[in-house]
Amino acid sequence: MDTVAQLCEQLGSDDRIKAYQARRALAERAAVGEAERMALAAELTDCLTAKAEVKDKKKKDPPPPRYAVAVRNEICRNLADVAGDAQVPALVDALADFDTREMARFALDRIPTPAATAALADALSKSIGVEFRVGVVNALARRNDPAAREALHKAAADPSGEVRIAAAEALALQPDSTADAVIVVVGKELGATSRRAAKRADIARLRLAGTLSRAGQNDAARGIYQALASDGADEAQKKAAKAALEKLG
Repeated sequence: MDTVAQLCEQLGSDDRIKAYQARRALAERAAVGEAERMALAAELTDCLTAKAEVKDKKKKDPPPPRYAVAVRNEICRNLADVAGDAQVPALVDALADFDTREMARFALDRIPTPAATAALADALSKSIGVEFRVGVVNALARRNDPAAREALHKAAADPSGEVRIAAAEALALQPDSTADAVIVVVGKELGATSRRAAKRADIARLRLAGTLSRAGQNDAARGIYQALASDGADEAQKKAAKAALEKLG
Protein backbone atom coordinates (compact mmCIF):
# COMPACT_ATOMS: atom_id res chain seq x y z
CA MET A 1 0.00 0.00 0.00
CA ASP A 2 1.32 3.43 -0.94
CA THR A 3 2.17 5.85 1.85
CA VAL A 4 0.43 9.20 2.11
CA ALA A 5 3.62 10.91 0.91
CA GLN A 6 3.71 8.63 -2.14
CA LEU A 7 0.06 9.39 -2.89
CA CYS A 8 0.80 13.10 -2.64
CA GLU A 9 3.60 12.64 -5.17
CA GLN A 10 1.14 10.88 -7.46
CA LEU A 11 -1.35 13.74 -7.17
CA GLY A 12 1.05 15.81 -9.28
CA SER A 13 1.49 13.12 -11.92
CA ASP A 14 1.00 14.00 -15.59
CA ASP A 15 -0.79 10.66 -15.84
CA ARG A 16 -4.40 11.62 -15.17
CA ILE A 17 -5.37 8.08 -14.24
CA LYS A 18 -2.60 7.84 -11.66
CA ALA A 19 -3.52 11.27 -10.20
CA TYR A 20 -7.20 10.26 -10.04
CA GLN A 21 -6.37 6.98 -8.34
CA ALA A 22 -4.30 8.87 -5.77
CA ARG A 23 -7.24 11.20 -5.03
CA ARG A 24 -9.54 8.20 -4.64
CA ALA A 25 -7.08 6.41 -2.35
CA LEU A 26 -6.80 9.46 -0.08
CA ALA A 27 -10.58 9.87 0.01
CA GLU A 28 -11.01 6.21 0.98
CA ARG A 29 -8.51 6.56 3.80
CA ALA A 30 -10.51 9.48 5.17
CA ALA A 31 -13.57 7.26 5.56
CA VAL A 32 -12.18 5.21 8.46
CA GLY A 33 -11.99 5.35 12.24
CA GLU A 34 -11.05 8.41 14.28
CA ALA A 35 -7.52 7.28 15.09
CA GLU A 36 -6.79 6.59 11.43
CA ARG A 37 -8.27 9.95 10.42
CA MET A 38 -6.01 11.77 12.87
CA ALA A 39 -2.98 9.92 11.55
CA LEU A 40 -3.96 10.73 7.97
CA ALA A 41 -4.43 14.40 8.87
CA ALA A 42 -0.96 14.53 10.40
CA GLU A 43 0.67 12.93 7.36
CA LEU A 44 -1.20 15.23 4.96
CA THR A 45 -0.06 18.22 7.00
CA ASP A 46 3.54 17.04 6.71
CA CYS A 47 3.10 16.96 2.94
CA LEU A 48 1.43 20.37 2.86
CA THR A 49 4.31 21.99 4.76
CA ALA A 50 7.13 19.97 3.14
CA LYS A 51 9.91 21.98 1.55
CA ALA A 52 11.98 21.18 -1.50
CA GLU A 53 15.65 20.32 -1.13
CA VAL A 54 17.92 23.28 -1.75
CA LYS A 55 21.00 22.31 -3.72
CA ASP A 56 22.79 25.63 -3.26
CA LYS A 57 23.24 25.86 0.50
CA LYS A 58 24.64 29.39 0.17
CA LYS A 59 21.30 30.82 -0.86
CA LYS A 60 19.53 32.58 2.00
CA ASP A 61 16.06 32.49 0.47
CA PRO A 62 13.66 30.10 2.24
CA PRO A 63 13.24 26.80 0.41
CA PRO A 64 10.16 26.58 -1.84
CA PRO A 65 7.32 24.12 -1.16
CA ARG A 66 8.08 20.58 -2.17
CA TYR A 67 4.82 20.13 -4.02
CA ALA A 68 3.28 22.14 -6.84
CA VAL A 69 0.31 24.43 -6.23
CA ALA A 70 -2.20 21.95 -7.67
CA VAL A 71 -0.95 19.22 -5.33
CA ARG A 72 -1.05 21.47 -2.28
CA ASN A 73 -4.60 22.43 -3.14
CA GLU A 74 -5.53 18.75 -3.38
CA ILE A 75 -3.92 18.17 0.01
CA CYS A 76 -6.03 20.97 1.48
CA ARG A 77 -9.12 19.44 -0.12
CA ASN A 78 -8.36 16.15 1.59
CA LEU A 79 -7.62 17.87 4.89
CA ALA A 80 -11.16 19.27 4.78
CA ASP A 81 -12.38 15.73 5.51
CA VAL A 82 -10.03 14.87 8.38
CA ALA A 83 -8.41 18.00 9.82
CA GLY A 84 -8.72 19.21 13.39
CA ASP A 85 -7.12 21.85 15.59
CA ALA A 86 -3.66 20.36 15.07
CA GLN A 87 -3.87 21.21 11.36
CA VAL A 88 -5.03 24.83 11.79
CA PRO A 89 -1.50 26.38 11.90
CA ALA A 90 -0.52 24.73 8.62
CA LEU A 91 -3.77 25.85 7.00
CA VAL A 92 -3.19 29.38 8.28
CA ASP A 93 0.16 29.34 6.50
CA ALA A 94 -1.62 28.13 3.35
CA LEU A 95 -4.07 31.02 3.72
CA ALA A 96 -1.13 33.40 3.41
CA ASP A 97 -0.27 31.91 0.02
CA PHE A 98 -2.37 33.49 -2.73
CA ASP A 99 -2.26 30.25 -4.74
CA THR A 100 -3.60 28.01 -1.98
CA ARG A 101 -5.67 30.34 0.17
CA GLU A 102 -9.05 29.36 -1.30
CA MET A 103 -8.62 25.65 -0.61
CA ALA A 104 -7.17 26.46 2.82
CA ARG A 105 -10.32 28.46 3.53
CA PHE A 106 -12.37 25.50 2.27
CA ALA A 107 -10.60 23.21 4.75
CA LEU A 108 -10.87 25.62 7.68
CA ASP A 109 -14.56 26.06 6.94
CA ARG A 110 -15.02 22.38 7.75
CA ILE A 111 -13.18 22.42 11.08
CA PRO A 112 -15.88 23.30 13.65
CA THR A 113 -13.59 24.57 16.41
CA PRO A 114 -12.77 27.96 17.97
CA ALA A 115 -9.23 27.79 16.57
CA ALA A 116 -10.54 27.50 13.01
CA THR A 117 -13.04 30.29 13.66
CA ALA A 118 -10.25 32.55 14.91
CA ALA A 119 -8.18 31.74 11.82
CA LEU A 120 -11.05 32.65 9.51
CA ALA A 121 -11.79 35.86 11.42
CA ASP A 122 -8.14 36.86 11.18
CA ALA A 123 -8.11 36.11 7.45
CA LEU A 124 -11.17 38.31 6.98
CA SER A 125 -9.44 41.27 8.60
CA LYS A 126 -6.12 40.84 6.79
CA SER A 127 -6.87 39.43 3.35
CA ILE A 128 -7.38 41.28 0.09
CA GLY A 129 -9.71 40.45 -2.78
CA VAL A 130 -13.46 40.90 -2.56
CA GLU A 131 -14.42 37.45 -3.82
CA PHE A 132 -12.13 35.67 -1.36
CA ARG A 133 -13.27 37.78 1.58
CA VAL A 134 -16.92 37.17 0.73
CA GLY A 135 -16.08 33.46 0.86
CA VAL A 136 -14.60 33.91 4.34
CA VAL A 137 -17.72 35.82 5.41
CA ASN A 138 -19.88 32.93 4.23
CA ALA A 139 -17.73 30.47 6.15
CA LEU A 140 -18.13 32.51 9.35
CA ALA A 141 -21.89 32.78 8.80
CA ARG A 142 -22.39 29.16 9.76
CA ARG A 143 -20.59 29.48 13.09
CA ASN A 144 -22.65 30.33 16.16
CA ASP A 145 -19.62 31.78 17.90
CA PRO A 146 -18.89 35.20 19.48
CA ALA A 147 -15.65 35.53 17.51
CA ALA A 148 -17.52 34.91 14.27
CA ARG A 149 -20.18 37.49 15.16
CA GLU A 150 -17.55 40.08 16.05
CA ALA A 151 -15.79 39.55 12.72
CA LEU A 152 -19.06 39.81 10.82
CA HIS A 153 -20.03 43.03 12.60
CA LYS A 154 -16.69 44.52 11.53
CA ALA A 155 -17.15 43.27 7.97
CA ALA A 156 -20.52 45.04 7.80
CA ALA A 157 -18.55 48.31 7.79
CA ASP A 158 -16.08 47.17 5.13
CA PRO A 159 -15.17 49.55 2.28
CA SER A 160 -16.43 46.96 -0.23
CA GLY A 161 -20.18 46.97 -0.73
CA GLU A 162 -20.15 43.28 -1.68
CA VAL A 163 -18.40 42.34 1.54
CA ARG A 164 -20.79 44.51 3.55
CA ILE A 165 -23.98 43.03 2.13
CA ALA A 166 -22.53 39.51 2.46
CA ALA A 167 -21.78 40.28 6.12
CA ALA A 168 -25.35 41.54 6.61
CA GLU A 169 -26.72 38.31 5.14
CA ALA A 170 -24.34 36.28 7.30
CA LEU A 171 -25.44 38.09 10.44
CA ALA A 172 -29.00 37.08 9.63
CA LEU A 173 -28.01 33.50 10.48
CA GLN A 174 -26.75 34.46 13.94
CA PRO A 175 -29.11 34.51 16.96
CA ASP A 176 -28.05 38.08 17.77
CA SER A 177 -30.75 40.76 17.96
CA THR A 178 -28.19 43.58 17.75
CA ALA A 179 -27.50 42.53 14.16
CA ASP A 180 -30.76 44.09 12.98
CA ALA A 181 -29.49 47.64 13.46
CA VAL A 182 -26.34 46.74 11.53
CA ILE A 183 -28.33 45.25 8.64
CA VAL A 184 -30.57 48.32 8.53
CA VAL A 185 -27.54 50.62 8.18
CA VAL A 186 -26.06 48.46 5.42
CA GLY A 187 -29.39 48.44 3.60
CA LYS A 188 -29.83 52.19 3.79
CA GLU A 189 -26.29 53.06 2.75
CA LEU A 190 -26.02 50.57 -0.12
CA GLY A 191 -29.68 50.93 -1.03
CA ALA A 192 -29.16 54.61 -1.83
CA THR A 193 -27.56 53.53 -5.11
CA SER A 194 -28.74 49.93 -5.48
CA ARG A 195 -32.31 48.75 -5.09
CA ARG A 196 -31.01 45.18 -5.27
CA ALA A 197 -28.81 45.77 -2.21
CA ALA A 198 -31.76 47.26 -0.33
CA LYS A 199 -33.86 44.20 -1.15
CA ARG A 200 -31.08 41.86 -0.02
CA ALA A 201 -30.92 43.73 3.27
CA ASP A 202 -34.70 43.42 3.76
CA ILE A 203 -34.53 39.70 3.06
CA ALA A 204 -31.65 39.45 5.53
CA ARG A 205 -33.83 41.10 8.17
CA LEU A 206 -36.56 38.55 7.51
CA ARG A 207 -34.04 35.74 7.92
CA LEU A 208 -32.68 37.28 11.10
CA ALA A 209 -36.19 37.47 12.55
CA GLY A 210 -36.67 33.78 11.73
CA THR A 211 -33.32 32.94 13.32
CA LEU A 212 -34.24 34.86 16.47
CA SER A 213 -37.67 33.23 16.66
CA ARG A 214 -36.16 29.75 16.42
CA ALA A 215 -33.78 30.73 19.21
CA GLY A 216 -36.74 31.68 21.42
CA GLN A 217 -36.25 35.45 21.03
CA ASN A 218 -39.81 36.07 19.87
CA ASP A 219 -40.07 39.68 21.06
CA ALA A 220 -37.02 40.70 19.04
CA ALA A 221 -38.31 38.78 16.03
CA ARG A 222 -41.72 40.41 16.32
CA GLY A 223 -40.16 43.87 16.35
CA ILE A 224 -38.30 43.20 13.09
CA TYR A 225 -41.40 41.76 11.41
CA GLN A 226 -43.45 44.78 12.48
CA ALA A 227 -40.84 47.18 11.12
CA LEU A 228 -40.72 45.38 7.78
CA ALA A 229 -44.50 45.24 7.53
CA SER A 230 -44.77 49.01 7.89
CA ASP A 231 -41.68 50.50 6.21
CA GLY A 232 -40.54 50.81 2.61
CA ALA A 233 -39.75 47.15 2.02
CA ASP A 234 -40.88 45.47 -1.18
CA GLU A 235 -44.40 44.11 -1.20
CA ALA A 236 -43.13 40.53 -1.09
CA GLN A 237 -41.13 41.21 2.08
CA LYS A 238 -44.06 43.06 3.66
CA LYS A 239 -46.35 40.13 2.91
CA ALA A 240 -43.84 37.66 4.38
CA ALA A 241 -43.43 39.80 7.50
CA LYS A 242 -47.20 40.06 8.04
CA ALA A 243 -47.59 36.29 7.62
CA ALA A 244 -44.83 35.70 10.15
CA LEU A 245 -46.48 38.08 12.60
CA GLU A 246 -49.75 36.19 12.36
CA LYS A 247 -47.92 32.94 12.99
CA LEU A 248 -46.15 34.38 16.04
CA GLY A 249 -49.42 35.67 17.43
